[in-house]
Amino acid sequence: MKKFLTRTLSGAVYVAIIVATVYAGWIVKRFGVEFYRSEMIGSIIASAVFFAIGLIGTYEIINNLAKKGVECNRFMAYLTAILTFILVHLSYTSYYYFELTSSFWTLRFVCILPALWLGVFVVQLWRDDEHPFATAGYTLLPSLWLMLPLSIMCNIQLSQCSFLMMVFIFIWVNDSFAYLTGMLLGKHKMWERHSPNKTWEGTIGGALFCVAAALFIAPLFNHGFQSYSRASWIAVGLICSVLGTLGDLVESMFKRYCGVKDSGNIMPGHGGVLDRFDSLLIAVPFVETYLVILYS
Repeated sequence: MKKFLTRTLSGAVYVAIIVATVYAGWIVKRFGVEFYRSEMIGSIIASAVFFAIGLIGTYEIINNLAKKGVECNRFMAYLTAILTFILVHLSYTSYYYFELTSSFWTLRFVCILPALWLGVFVVQLWRDDEHPFATAGYTLLPSLWLMLPLSIMCNIQLSQCSFLMMVFIFIWVNDSFAYLTGMLLGKHKMWERHSPNKTWEGTIGGALFCVAAALFIAPLFNHGFQSYSRASWIAVGLICSVLGTLGDLVESMFKRYCGVKDSGNIMPGHGGVLDRFDSLLIAVPFVETYLVILYS
């Protein structure tokens, strides 16, 4: 009972932080700040929160790899992670706030990333390392798996905070009802090697409830330029369900590889940052890709 209460309270705090972060601009506006300034302040708050989450997650990745006996270049891991977040975020905010030509600034900020990432391999030339390419790959893991998706979330929050909130809701609905459906009806294991408790029945149940959320909840988040058709919401819901499930499995694979039960202990009863954001880290880039293809 105590464990259940701890998990429930911790989950409630997590949800409150996410909602306050996503709608930070709206909350600031309630205090009488003009729209443009409240939007900018809200974006700064959201960026700071997601950046802090990214730093904690980077520590979890490096720390868990160390438990496995796998070493990476810690300095370069943090440096590339931080710069990846900043550069991807700047590529959008420079266009959004200052109305600079998208093709000029977005490409210039983003094009720095390959040089940044390849620089990790160049640094290995000066290190006495028996496995230089493996070390370089592990060093880049926080940038690619964690900071890149988090920076995309910041960009979505800036222009479409209600849409980002709905993505979180899709993930929460999928996780919750996949667990409940699997517990009640689950018989056929989905991917026992990585997640022994995950079943096909639970996965299908989570997806069906995601579609229901897309049909009945998502339209409530439509307003102004953020309006989407029901078909688009259903597509986003299915992307969140399918890719979110795969994201969960990817993180389970990582934990099994490192030999740990939870990625961290920052959230009592839930684990670490990776445990809470695992589904989003894989789903969000695909959601953004879908929107770019559909509306560009």
